[in-house]
Amino acid sequence: MPGRSTPRGAIAAALCALVLLPSAALAVSPSFWRTDTASSFLDGELDGTSVRHDGAVVLSPPFEREAVPDSRYAWAAVRGRDGSFYVIGGTPGRLYRLRDGEFTLLFETETSDIASIAIGDGGDVFVGTAPGGEVYRVDGDGTEELFFDTGEDYVWSLAHSPEHGLMVGTGDAAKVFAVDEDGDGELVCELEESSVIALAAFDGRVIAGTAGEGLVIDVTPGRDLRVIYDTPHEEIPGIAPAPDGRLYFAGTSIAFEQAFEENGELGVGLGEGAVYISTPAGSAVELWRSSESPITALGPGPDGTVWVGTGSHGLIFSITPTGDTDLVASLDEEEILSISSTGEGLVVTTGASAAVYVVGSGTAPSGAYESDVLDANTSAIWGEASWEAVLPSGSSLALSTRSGHAVEPDDLWSKWAPVEGDAAGAIASPPARFLQWRVELGQGSGGESPVLRSVGIAFLRENLPPRLGAVTVYDPDETGTSGGGEGAVRQSLPSGVEVTFSLDPPTSTIHELPVMLRGVRTVEWEAIDPNQDRLSFSLWIRGEDEEDWKLVEDDLERTVHTWDTQSMTDGTYRARVVVTDRPDNTEEQALSDERASAPFVVDNTAPTIGRVELELEGGVLRVEGAVEDERSPVTRVAVAVDYGEWKPAFAGDGMFDGRSETFHLTLTDLTKGEHAVSVRAIDRAGNIAVSRKILR
Repeated sequence: MPGRSTPRGAIAAALCALVLLPSAALAVSPSFWRTDTASSFLDGELDGTSVRHDGAVVLSPPFEREAVPDSRYAWAAVRGRDGSFYVIGGTPGRLYRLRDGEFTLLFETETSDIASIAIGDGGDVFVGTAPGGEVYRVDGDGTEELFFDTGEDYVWSLAHSPEHGLMVGTGDAAKVFAVDEDGDGELVCELEESSVIALAAFDGRVIAGTAGEGLVIDVTPGRDLRVIYDTPHEEIPGIAPAPDGRLYFAGTSIAFEQAFEENGELGVGLGEGAVYISTPAGSAVELWRSSESPITALGPGPDGTVWVGTGSHGLIFSITPTGDTDLVASLDEEEILSISSTGEGLVVTTGASAAVYVVGSGTAPSGAYESDVLDANTSAIWGEASWEAVLPSGSSLALSTRSGHAVEPDDLWSKWAPVEGDAAGAIASPPARFLQWRVELGQGSGGESPVLRSVGIAFLRENLPPRLGAVTVYDPDETGTSGGGEGAVRQSLPSGVEVTFSLDPPTSTIHELPVMLRGVRTVEWEAIDPNQDRLSFSLWIRGEDEEDWKLVEDDLERTVHTWDTQSMTDGTYRARVVVTDRPDNTEEQALSDERASAPFVVDNTAPTIGRVELELEGGVLRVEGAVEDERSPVTRVAVAVDYGEWKPAFAGDGMFDGRSETFHLTLTDLTKGEHAVSVRAIDRAGNIAVSRKILR
């Protein structure tokens, strides 16, 4: 059976596709790619295989494909009482008989499509037109007659009931008719909906599904109408009986008549849907949800299950009454348009392109499964492949791999190479960034399928060197400094990083820390490692008059470091950071990188307060003076009288921003007598100078 890649977006509540252990793998230790859950298997490509809800890959039921001639869509197919299959295709509408692999055209319309089909008691085939609103009866020889004219625009649904005759559902007016064998119709009900899009007749009951509000309604003739469930969807694409008398049904967000584009193409990949089962109390519970694809088909499956098809990616699911969901098949065609029971199996029709699949019982004789592509993020050496499987007598399982450097497998990838061994073996594919594995399954002597439960791939990434980004040494006034608890200082860096470091015991007794802590400098850098290895850093300093770098700190784990520069003389320096991935590699395998900062200035010398002139007249004190600094701009000057509060002075040129500044300040309300006038100057490095002058 043809297969295709299975997008997990079309599968509700999908989980991670693969597990890489460990997540931050050591370069000297292997990483492991393990596929062992239903969600991880769903990322692969199925070809004659199915993914069970318990996380296993098995052979699918046998699918026999027949392409429908002269049609883009096979809207539906039913099995006749003579064993033939009757298929409606379009557009325009055609009715074919499929017998022994041969299609025979029985009926054709010129101006409309055929949207519905049913088999009568005598084996006649009934088809409904859309538009046209007519029901035709066609016998096995292709003789046709107009059987019933609904008077409406569309016949969207047909179902034959042994008790009530041919049931006909219409649109644009949502009506249900019961038509007897002579073609005489009786209006059963007219609903306040746009269409009756689905009909199911069983056990004397007739159930309708509508388009508009997405209602499931009991429309059995002779009974009062009863809404079974009001879904949150626009349309009910299918209804089927459950084995215990309950109902399966599906809701979808894309109405059937709205799914066509102006050019007649069926819109795909749109909408969502859900599958429900009714409850004895008259409600319903959701069994499964398709979050990125509409549900376009629903029919009774084997063993009390229901089969569901999607309107994109050609997916067919099997769902139990308890909600266990298997992915039965992923077909090459884009849309699953109908699923119906044949008594011995199922028949499935598809669109884009039109095909009929006759599904038998048991398992296919052989099949294959291809995994998703493993991306090691860098070139890797492949180790051992291991697998867990149950192999019935006579069955077979063969694993092979291929590798390449392009994200999509192409002709430049290596050829498939078998993995020799019973449950594990060495991978023969050459080193590369990407790897894919494939398993081929063969049916056992008793018709049983092998059961693949898990596959593990071991690989060792090539060690790539770590990389350093910018190395920044912050000036003291670029960081916000505050107390961080007893004996500690906290700095907020411009990058948003907060740094806490300890003070020496004598300094820790300071009750109030200045905005800039004298002598403390902070350096920060950026670092990445392609292998996600742990990294170690060392910090080196070199003065502009020195030739060799001096080690300040080794074995740093963080990308930020604060140190005391008071042991350094005033001057211009550079910082250099060296990074190594040695913590996760041997000495022989470890790689490194280094980067230096821009020059930065160390200034541990306080400014010089030069002249200070005081003039007291009438209680008003005028203070003027000058301040100089050898390396850093003067940033603040303040004056205090009699050891009181510091009052900020004003720069002579309007701004403290140079290494030579004048200042002035006027203070009022001074009493006569002796006063101590103190001047404090602070440079950009946080150095403080204080001068005192006695005024008598």
